Amino acid sequence: MEWTEKQIRYIIQDMTDENPLACRALFTITNVEFTTKIPTMAVTLSKSPVLKINLEFCREHLQSENDVKAVLLHEFLHVLLLHTEKFKTSNRLLNIALDAIINSIIYRYKGMQYAYFFVRFYKWEEISFLLRPKLDDNEELEDEWMNVHKKIYQGKYCADDLYELLVYLKDKINKKEARKITLLGNHDEENISDEMKELLDGILKKMDGTSIWNKPWTRGTGEKLNTEELKIIRYKKNKWEQSTLTLLKKCLMPDKKLNNETTTHKVMLPVLSSTDRRSMARFKYSGMIPISKNESTKPAQSQLANIYLDVSGSMSNEIDALISLLYHFRSYIKMPLWVFSDDVVEARFKDGKLEYESTGGTSIGPVFNHLRKNKIGKSLIVSDGYVETMTDLMLKDLRRENINVLVSANGNPQKFMDVKIPYLQLEKL
Repeated sequence: MEWTEKQIRYIIQDMTDENPLACRALFTITNVEFTTKIPTMAVTLSKSPVLKINLEFCREHLQSENDVKAVLLHEFLHVLLLHTEKFKTSNRLLNIALDAIINSIIYRYKGMQYAYFFVRFYKWEEISFLLRPKLDDNEELEDEWMNVHKKIYQGKYCADDLYELLVYLKDKINKKEARKITLLGNHDEENISDEMKELLDGILKKMDGTSIWNKPWTRGTGEKLNTEELKIIRYKKNKWEQSTLTLLKKCLMPDKKLNNETTTHKVMLPVLSSTDRRSMARFKYSGMIPISKNESTKPAQSQLANIYLDVSGSMSNEIDALISLLYHFRSYIKMPLWVFSDDVVEARFKDGKLEYESTGGTSIGPVFNHLRKNKIGKSLIVSDGYVETMTDLMLKDLRRENINVLVSANGNPQKFMDVKIPYLQLEKL
């Protein structure tokens, strides 16, 4: 993509406002310099930090705003971890392991929206596969390698575990292959100014207990891990509900089978109203007709959302949480709701559980056929995104802006992005 300096600066500002992982404190005081003297991006740790960006790298490898943000966030975390662990020496193996930890943090916190860049940038082979999440079941290596990869991206290898990972990797890596890997960020040793040390310590205190560290209470003012994690999960579940409700409201359609509702409108008029006690009191006191609150009611068609829930095998780890989320908003959902694997079938809630029969397989094509056949104007698809490649023919006669997708926390929205179907991805708990 032909990125310009102006576009990159805008994304940096947007990222600062978005404030992922408390990065505002660092990026608001960081100057930006575009140069070809560094291969990717780097932050100097002097008194006046400078974010150096290679625009040629951006144009060759970064395809979207999220790609740019992923590399920026990688560099930000790289600065934090190097500062925190204070490694006395730097070598290729250390840098690869450190980058693997950083990329796994980005994956756990921002999902495939950011981490898909790493999937494209690094090949699934020793040892570069440690630097990217696993995309599908076809990506396999030796069991011992897969076990290490799984622990990294589940957050079981965090900054505190880095040396344990290094010890494991030491005798397992082909050093020639390791030297071929392009690493993101600045891996050169650099002295950190006292001002920057103070700033980074302040940022780390804000980040305590959010699963980046295994022992958050040993840094800053963090509480014990289990207490913090429960607070974080509750907070993220509230965000799940807020974002889902917003998306559901976009998908509401009039339902003729329901009784009409009534809506109340309040208008301020110079007419006495018995329902406005204050205006009546003012009239009795002054004898003048005040501005009163007048209410009127009128019928309104009840509205519900058409839901299509993916129940294919790849959803097995998240399906219970998603069903619980939909049950919470069942008053907004048209019944029966629909589930799909390689066919669309009915499903209903009973005693808080969703009863349905899975047909096996994975295909989103039948959902589009069902939308066309039943002339459904708006819909919400809940899926992890691991479906077949969608084509213009599959979406023929459908208005894509009327199809919304709620992508699961561990899902990948890329295929919906490719066909310009709007989506929202839940945060990881």
